[in-house]
Amino acid sequence: MSGGLPADRLQRILDAVDTIEDSLGVLARKRRTVDRETYRNDSDTRDVVERRFVKTTEAALDIGTVLVVHERGHPPESNPETMQALSDIGVLSEELAVEMAAAARFRNVLAHTYGDAIEDDMVYDALEDLERYRSFLVSVREYLDAIGAFDE
Repeated sequence: MSGGLPADRLQRILDAVDTIEDSLGVLARKRRTVDRETYRNDSDTRDVVERRFVKTTEAALDIGTVLVVHERGHPPESNPETMQALSDIGVLSEELAVEMAAAARFRNVLAHTYGDAIEDDMVYDALEDLERYRSFLVSVREYLDAIGAFDE
C-alpha cells in the first residue's frame, strides 16, 4: 500500500464518509419507523429512501474511485469494477467487494428507473442490509490508517 494521499483527496473521502453516515442514519430511522405497507403507500418516504440509497452508494463509489486512482493512477471503468478494484488493492475483502458491487448495481436501478418500474419491496428489503455500508466505512478507515493518511 502506498501512502502520501494528498490532503484534498483525503478531504474528499472524509466528506463522502459524512454523506454516508448521514444517509445511513436516515435509512436506519426509516427502517425502524416505517412498515412495508406504509412504505408502499407513501411516495414521500419512498423518495427519501431511494435518494438516500443513491447518495450513499455514490459517496462509496467516489471514495473507491479516489483510492483506486491513488493506487493505480487511473479510475476503474465501471461502478461495479470500482468495488472489485478496492478488493484487488486490499481495501475491501472479496466478499464485501461483491456486496458493494451489488449496491452499485442497485444504485443504477434506482437512478435510472422511473415510476412503477422500481420494485418497492426490493427497496424496502434493502433497508435490512445497511451493514455492508458500515463495513465499507470500517474497511476504508483501516486502509487510510494503514497508509498513514492521518499522520502529519
